[in-house]
Amino acid sequence: MQGKVRLGQDSGNEKKIVLIDEKALEEKLYENLKRKELPDYLLYTGFGGARNWLNLDESRTFPVARKLTGLLEENIDSIVNFIPTGMSMVSVGVGKGEKERIILEKLVRKNEAEESCDAGEKKPIHYYPIDINTQMVDMALENVQNLPVEKKGIVGFIENMPLLKNHWHLPVLFCILGNTFCNYEPDFILKLVEENLESGDLFMFDAHILPGQSGSEEGRSARNTVIGTYSSRENALFNMYPLLHYGMVPEDFDFELLFKHVHSRIGPLYRTRKTLSILRDTEITLGPGTVKFKEGDIIRMGFTYKYTFDQLTAFLDAWGFDILRKFLSEDRTNTIILARKRT
Repeated sequence: MQGKVRLGQDSGNEKKIVLIDEKALEEKLYENLKRKELPDYLLYTGFGGARNWLNLDESRTFPVARKLTGLLEENIDSIVNFIPTGMSMVSVGVGKGEKERIILEKLVRKNEAEESCDAGEKKPIHYYPIDINTQMVDMALENVQNLPVEKKGIVGFIENMPLLKNHWHLPVLFCILGNTFCNYEPDFILKLVEENLESGDLFMFDAHILPGQSGSEEGRSARNTVIGTYSSRENALFNMYPLLHYGMVPEDFDFELLFKHVHSRIGPLYRTRKTLSILRDTEITLGPGTVKFKEGDIIRMGFTYKYTFDQLTAFLDAWGFDILRKFLSEDRTNTIILARKRT
C-alpha cells in the first residue's frame, strides 16, 4: 500500500511528497472486498472520494465537522496563546484544510508580532498537510497559498508516522482534526502519537462526543441524535461510494448502522458499527479483477467512537498526556483538546 516517494514541485516553496501508490489502493480495495470488508479509509480515495466527502461535509444532515470548526473559531485566540512561536504544524486527515488555515492565520500574526519586538533570527512556520487523498492535499495547500508559511504536502497514512516524521521540522503541533481521532481504536492512535512525538511537541485533536453517560436523559437523547446523523441518506451514500463508483446501484444493498457498547481499558464505550447487506447477486470489476457478491452477503465497514469528555481525559492520562487546554461546546457535544506528552 506504500509506494515510492515522489516529490512534486508546485510553486515557490511548495512540495508534495507522495507515499501512497494509487494502484496499490485499488488493489487494497479489491483484496478487502473479496473478504467482504470495506475499511473507512477507502471511502476517501480518488477524485470521487474527495468530492463525496466535501458534499457530506456540507450536508445539512451531517454537521459534525462544521460544528467542530465553529468551536475552533470561538476559541482560537486562547489556543494559539499556548502554542510557542515557530512551531511546525502537522495535520493528518486534513481534508481541504479549513481548520488548519484558521490556526495558521493566527500563528502567522503571533510570529509577526513577536518578530517586531525581537531583532533576533526569524522563525519560519512550516506546514505539513497530510491525507491519503492527493486531491485533498492539493486543496489544503491551495487554501494557504497566500500565507507566509513553508508548505509541504504529504500523501500518506498516519500508520506510517515514523516515516512521515522524517519530512517535518521539529518541534511540531501535531493535529488530528475533523473528528478523525474518533475513527481509530483509542489505544492504537494514542500509542502511535505518544511514541512519535518528541519533547517539546504538542498534540491537538477535536471530537464529537456524548454529553453524559448512557443512563442519563441527555445521554439517551445524544445517542438518538448520533444514530440519526450517521444513518442519514447522505452518510449512507458516502459509505456506498466505492461500490457505486465501480458500477453497483443503491438498490443493490442496504446500509445499516448499529450503536452499542464495546469494552475498553477504562470501561464500556459507545461505538458505531456499519455494514452493507447485499440484496441481490451482483459483481464489480476493478483493476486486479472481478469481485462477486451473493444475496445475503454482509460487507463489514468501519466505526466511530463516541466518548464522553471524562472518557477522553481518562485515555489521555493512561497514555501519559497532560492536558494544556480543553474546550467544550455549550451543549457538551464537541471538544478540542491541546496536550503534550508527559515528561
